[in-house]
Amino acid sequence: MSKNSAYFSVSSLNGMHDLKRIRQEIDRTCDGVLSVAVGLDRNVVTIDFDDTGVTPQKLRDCLTNMGMHVTGARIEYHSMQ
Repeated sequence: MSKNSAYFSVSSLNGMHDLKRIRQEIDRTCDGVLSVAVGLDRNVVTIDFDDTGVTPQKLRDCLTNMGMHVTGARIEYHSMQ
């Protein structure tokens, strides 16, 4: 298993409602997601994932399908030894 992190900048988040909705939808539709965090103060969605189960593009597509406008993304690949 390989743990990686994806950081998605989104145009706007609407408080705790979006936090709950994002977590539920990502967990429901994307296999391989390890954790989801939402930085409401910076409009950033952070998703830790196993790349054997999901790709960064699939995660981005999921956010877009939820009506989020993704304005940027950064992926960190972590090597597990």
